[in-house]
Amino acid sequence: MPKSIQEWIREGEELYASSVKDLQELEAQMAELEARLEAKAAEVNQIAGIIGKPPVDSPRRVTAHLVEEVPPGVGPSNASATIARALAGKGMNR
Repeated sequence: MPKSIQEWIREGEELYASSVKDLQELEAQMAELEARLEAKAAEVNQIAGIIGKPPVDSPRRVTAHLVEEVPPGVGPSNASATIARALAGKGMNR
């Protein structure tokens, strides 16, 4: 027997809750590792100062940004023309 919509939604909710929990656990692990990294860098720099070595760079957190690809010819310069074509029911192809 096929699944009902309610069953699909319940499974989706369970998957979502599990994924959110995993995400939160990973974020906590990252925060702990970042704190340990900072502490280790401070320790290395303290030792470096005592023995006359240059300090190490402060650890940097890697970040990423999602960039949505914009089709060629779509942008601020011809946005109104693109909107007009969409409202007229015409495709993006010219």
